[in-house]
Amino acid sequence: MRWNNKYLPFLGLLIVYVIGAIRIDIMDIDAAQYASIGREMADNNQFLEVQFRGKDYYLDKPPLLFWLSALVFKVLGISNFAYRLIPILSALLGIYAVYRFCKLYYSERVAYTSALIVGSCQAFFLMNHDVRCDTLLTNCVMVSIWQLAEYVKKRDWKPFVISFVFTGLAMLAKGPISLIVIGSAFFVDFALKRQWNRIFDWRWLLGIPIIGLVVLPYCIGLYRQYGSEGLYFYFWEQSFGRITGESDWDNSPGVFFQSHNFLWSFLPWVLAFIPALFTRVRDIIKARFLIPLTDEGVSVGGFLLPFIALSTAQYQLPHYTFVVFPLAAVLAGRFLDQLIDQQDTKVFRWVRIGLIVTSCVMATAIVILCTWAFPLENILLLIVTALVAVLIVRLYNRKRPAFSQLVFAPFLTAVGANLLLNAHVYPTLLTYQAGSVMGRKVAYEQKSNVNSFYIYEVAPATQYNIFHSALDYYTERTTPVLRSIPELKSKLVPNTTLIYTDEKGLDSLKTAGLSFKTLHITQNFHVTGLTLPFLNPALRATETRPRYLLQAE
Repeated sequence: MRWNNKYLPFLGLLIVYVIGAIRIDIMDIDAAQYASIGREMADNNQFLEVQFRGKDYYLDKPPLLFWLSALVFKVLGISNFAYRLIPILSALLGIYAVYRFCKLYYSERVAYTSALIVGSCQAFFLMNHDVRCDTLLTNCVMVSIWQLAEYVKKRDWKPFVISFVFTGLAMLAKGPISLIVIGSAFFVDFALKRQWNRIFDWRWLLGIPIIGLVVLPYCIGLYRQYGSEGLYFYFWEQSFGRITGESDWDNSPGVFFQSHNFLWSFLPWVLAFIPALFTRVRDIIKARFLIPLTDEGVSVGGFLLPFIALSTAQYQLPHYTFVVFPLAAVLAGRFLDQLIDQQDTKVFRWVRIGLIVTSCVMATAIVILCTWAFPLENILLLIVTALVAVLIVRLYNRKRPAFSQLVFAPFLTAVGANLLLNAHVYPTLLTYQAGSVMGRKVAYEQKSNVNSFYIYEVAPATQYNIFHSALDYYTERTTPVLRSIPELKSKLVPNTTLIYTDEKGLDSLKTAGLSFKTLHITQNFHVTGLTLPFLNPALRATETRPRYLLQAE
């Protein structure tokens, strides 16, 4: 590949990331909640003591995402892109860290392939528009691993300091889970090389004060709000408590939950990764758990041990293991690089077939979404997609170079599929998220009355029936929630007061004899919990419920 073409695939990735960042509204619940916390922080300047909706303290997640988004909001204002800007930049840094880490141990081609794999796996596309704490966590952890590997190889103090700074940032992103991944990675590496002296090297203790300085501001805020209980939750219960069973969170996912989710979240590379992991583990066992000093065990240790540990947690969500995906990319990149030079082997043929099958499955799913579930009518997007499809077929041709067949073709499949998802499918899907739809309508069409805008919800507060966060984000204010008719009557101003409510709320207003005019009705669906009936246009109405924007008369 010519040097001037080397960056074109990454430019394609960035374009798809940015399209998603601009076109897709912030999704309820988590992403919209985090965006709202950052918006609120930008307004009240309470950076040390995290608050949610004006008075409720928020303990569940560390504040790095909130801090960074708040700073961006102060400069760029509130928008879809503003919330996602720093996470996308961190993703580019994470991809670069994968490349530089591989360069320490492998060839340029392995490094390049691994960077393409991590940037184009489905999890990375998802993390860059449905932004949660995992985006910053994953990329900070990978930078820390890269820099720590630089230190181990060169014994230079600069990467040592940078590594522990990013370890601290990873802890500020999502807690001590970062220590599990980084610690597992290098413990296995040292053990496989029989470098026991490095495991017990006193210099590691110097990293503790570096991490401490990074997390100190948050610890101060935690102690002010919660005392020692807040510190205990952050350093232990939040991460380790879900593995040990000490945490109250429990959704009984089963030990294979993360394995099942990996099958879609590492697309289109999953059928290359499975033999890559098997081959790597097999070779290590055959070598009696001893690898050369020039090799690395960081990727296999940093992927396998945390993945197993997180799979045993009593509460799990699909994105919990995304933090180890960069290391999975290293394993897959190493494996594919070996196959590129073995084009006549059975393994090459089977892996190629697996990648073709994966591409066909992804293409079929996208065609169904864009023709049946959410019909695509954008001519330009259709033309671009057709050209990409033709190019993918050509790249898979046996006469093409092995690199094109095993790397570029599945890479382009991922880019093409997510171009359609980010430019069409997700934006259409988000028209069924009433919070963002109504929030924009109030902000743009009722700007003069936005301070007289309220949520009326008759369900108990514990049921959280009407999601508030997207509504708050797009109206750029914390929308007060009213739960009784007397409370509502005290706020009514004819032709001014705006009310957002559901069917039960509307029935309550009618029963109370209050007079309102309907400004807008939109259908609502919890878009992060897709169902087949919702995707079916003929049955969609059975899955959605109306939300109302009313004005007092």
